[in-house]
Amino acid sequence: MEQYWAFLRIPGVPRLLFASIFGRLAYSMVSLAIFFQVQRVTGSVAVAGLAAGVSSGLGAMTAGPRGLLVDRLGQTRPLVALVPAYAVSCTLLAFVAHDAVTCVLLAALVGGTAPPFNVSIRPLWRDIVGDDRVRMAYSVDSACQNLLILIGPVVASLIALNVTPRAALLTVGISMLLGGLLLVMNPHSRAWVPEAREHGEAGLLRSPAIRLLALEGAAMGLSAGFITIGIPTLATLSGEEGLAGPVLSAMGVGAIIGSLWAGAKARDIAPARGLRASTLLFAIALIPLALVPIGPAMMAVVLVAWVFIGPANVFYLEVIDVVRPRGTAVAALGSLWMIEGLGMAAGNAIGGVLAESTSPHLTLALGSLFAIASPIIFSIGIRGVLKPAAQATAKDALEAAA
Repeated sequence: MEQYWAFLRIPGVPRLLFASIFGRLAYSMVSLAIFFQVQRVTGSVAVAGLAAGVSSGLGAMTAGPRGLLVDRLGQTRPLVALVPAYAVSCTLLAFVAHDAVTCVLLAALVGGTAPPFNVSIRPLWRDIVGDDRVRMAYSVDSACQNLLILIGPVVASLIALNVTPRAALLTVGISMLLGGLLLVMNPHSRAWVPEAREHGEAGLLRSPAIRLLALEGAAMGLSAGFITIGIPTLATLSGEEGLAGPVLSAMGVGAIIGSLWAGAKARDIAPARGLRASTLLFAIALIPLALVPIGPAMMAVVLVAWVFIGPANVFYLEVIDVVRPRGTAVAALGSLWMIEGLGMAAGNAIGGVLAESTSPHLTLALGSLFAIASPIIFSIGIRGVLKPAAQATAKDALEAAA
């Protein structure tokens, strides 16, 4: 813990972490806030689910282009434009939506105006903490993000059910306004200059390494989509609806533990090899998922599996830094998150149908099956396009971000 207390005393670290809380809280609340508001307006759970899905799907689809904007224009202008637009979209959905059509359209507007908040924070860490502490910065940042993923749905539910769904949506908009303002005012964000692109270097999607990471992201997105729809469906069909939340919360707890371990104890592991090992252990830990009943046993399986996702998230950021083309510091991560998000949306849609028509155990088994693709893809990549990241030391990976 001493290392982390020393890290938190570095000038600029508390300020950036504080700014990150509000925008991430907004993102972790928004799906449930939309769901409750649309259900209140239309009286339909199906329309509420559609609106929330359209919003998150459009947000995922536009993550890459938003990242490209930041790589071309810097952070300030995209944030100044999109943060207020997002807040206004939330307000319109809260007050203007009056039927199914307007609810879905305005929910789509919320997703389409999502600011490049998370992807703008990541490249600032190296400027603040220097090369030697970037891995720790990534681990703390990831742990903070996972903590807010746990807290956000609880806050959204409490406000929607005890005040009004409209208040929950307004809280989303206000949180993003506050987080966006703090980030725009941050001197590191304002001073951040996009990387110059090297002449003759291939574009982002022409990079074999990025294409391989995109393939892995699609597989991992499908896996997460099957699992996150399979668990609540199994809980509902088993008459144990109240267990879905605790089991899903174990994902965040495990990821926080793993992220903090990676920052403190994994300094000498090459990023690509660490990524392969983490995803392999994750896939192995998921094998029992479809075989255990909903409850403590499933919670334990999920907790252990997501402990390995924590380090994987940290190593993943470093692999991207090593292999991405110059000038794509933000667009690379945004594009890969876009593909993973679309994969997750597809997994939710397909998994929901299979869980209802066949069995939620089949949906969970597919989630475990697609997880095996990640270490296989990384093993192939280490021998080829990910070889620089496999041969790099941890220090090399940090310097590649320069």
